[in-house]
Amino acid sequence: MELAIKQYYPVLTVAYLRGLKRDASMTVTEWAEAFRILPSETARPGRFKMSVTPYNREISDRLSVNDPAQKIIFKKSSQIGATETGNNWLGYVIDRAPANFLYIMPTDALMKKTSKTRIQKMIDSTPRLREKVAASKSRNSSNTLLEKYFDGGSLTMIGANSPVGLASTAIRFVYMDEIDRYPLNVGGEGSALGLAETRTATFGARKKIFLTSTPTLAGTSAIDAEFQKTGQRYYFVPCPLCGHMQLLRFENLKYTKDKYQDAAYECQECSRLLAERYKTGMLKAGEWRPLYPDREDGITYGYHLNAMYSPYGMFSWAQMAKEYVDATGDAPKMIVFINTKLGEVYEGEATEKLNWQHLYERAENYEQGKLFASVVFLTAGVDVQVDRLEIEIVGWMKGKTSQSVEYMQIVGDTAQSEVWQELSRLLTKTWIREGDNAILPLWLMAVDTGYNTQKVYDFVQKHGVARVIPIKGRDSLDMFFTAPKTVDVIKAGKKVGKVKVWNIGVSLIKSEVYGFLKLGIDPETGSVPAGYCHFPIRDAAYFRGLTAEVLEQVKDKKGFDKYQWVKKYKRNEPLDCRVYARAAAAVVGMDRWPDERWTREANVYDTHKPQQVNAEAKNRKSNFW
Repeated sequence: MELAIKQYYPVLTVAYLRGLKRDASMTVTEWAEAFRILPSETARPGRFKMSVTPYNREISDRLSVNDPAQKIIFKKSSQIGATETGNNWLGYVIDRAPANFLYIMPTDALMKKTSKTRIQKMIDSTPRLREKVAASKSRNSSNTLLEKYFDGGSLTMIGANSPVGLASTAIRFVYMDEIDRYPLNVGGEGSALGLAETRTATFGARKKIFLTSTPTLAGTSAIDAEFQKTGQRYYFVPCPLCGHMQLLRFENLKYTKDKYQDAAYECQECSRLLAERYKTGMLKAGEWRPLYPDREDGITYGYHLNAMYSPYGMFSWAQMAKEYVDATGDAPKMIVFINTKLGEVYEGEATEKLNWQHLYERAENYEQGKLFASVVFLTAGVDVQVDRLEIEIVGWMKGKTSQSVEYMQIVGDTAQSEVWQELSRLLTKTWIREGDNAILPLWLMAVDTGYNTQKVYDFVQKHGVARVIPIKGRDSLDMFFTAPKTVDVIKAGKKVGKVKVWNIGVSLIKSEVYGFLKLGIDPETGSVPAGYCHFPIRDAAYFRGLTAEVLEQVKDKKGFDKYQWVKKYKRNEPLDCRVYARAAAAVVGMDRWPDERWTREANVYDTHKPQQVNAEAKNRKSNFW
């Protein structure tokens, strides 16, 4: 019949009629095992086998058109093969249930890379798809890198930062990957999730939406918020020795440092240790169970999985243990571990107010402005207020141990030039290190742009970003800083130049700072832990300001729980200055330095001779808090 139709109707009409055909009765898993061919450069090339990642079977089959589910949420770690679930679903739609399919990733650049390295290679290596999606370079093809057509449907691939791509034609299938990295607002039109879901409205119960992501920070994680509204399904596996069904939890992994290859799992029931070779059988016999079955409505399902379930030979328990040990005491690494290996949100270190009196009482009797012998470099954090600048100079040592060298105010109207001229003089100041009399200048100063922004920009333009960087705090940022963004400098309503601004993750940095402030020196051995913060004797108000905020669980506008830093003492400038100085150290690259780099940087300074002391610098007194 199709041949007869071709005689009277153009090709596009035939494609339309094909699209009206009844949906396939196959599941996504059945299609993938029957037709999907993994390319040679993948870890397991050849015919796809769901037996490698059996936990993905139920998730995949919920995406089948013969399943009533409309929305699937997958809160996950990395290293579990989740990407292939989305790819299989896309291939299934192209071949068996053609319709308009929207694939979204955080940015256009990332989507283009995914299209080249994953989507196109899947099409090229799978004959069923290759014959239905014309090659982009063929003479009659309208297919491009981000737009592909097939009989009965199309594939549109966009970045979540593209408001145009999120607000056009109706879509039946939507795949949103890594949603925690999406912008909160797209072109002033709302969230990418909301815009994309709106495009499925006309399909009613026939729509399918698949949301996946590794989570980020508590209170700001989109995937966590979506998951919390579901029945929250977890994958239970049996102990091969006693049969007890249980979750694979990282806290039950037993290992010895530097002997990670012997890592084993302790059964929650019989307490016997299970070698990782048992995992394949355990995964095969596993099953998904909802934590809150009464929340499931047959339409929306939420799943969670951590890297403990990674297939045998892909990401080992030994690697899991080693990554945890390596991340201990290092906030950025620990956040990555919690997000990408445990598949959980990072909730921070501080859940209660720090005892400022304890910090006040343990302050050390060292001369302000005098550097410890172990200080390697200096940064400064500057907080801008209406009537003053507040600055902390921090010395950084190996292991991210810190010394508060100076804390000062420059009093005056920050809309005028005088305070900024005084701050300029601070950039020329040097400090003498104990032990070797090395001369240390400020390596980098970070200045907050939240107030008198244009004055900050002027200051940065005068001195250059090699010495001073303007920063903007972002509570939701799950890293210490992002690549700088260029913004216009405006004077009298006219653009007079450009400056680069660094966004910094203030909530994240505060969590690390508070964690470090809790550390103490071993009273028996005198051992100083990595990250310990040294402070000189100062007024009590300084320490109250340093501990002015508390990380609390609050309700957002939609009624969901989130964590937020709440000010409990009005003068929080010391905390802000420490956060900014820490951000500057991160921009310098301190978090990536191996031991050899610390040694090398400690030896690059000139040695000071007593007769060379500048009298003005020697006698200048800091205006402390």
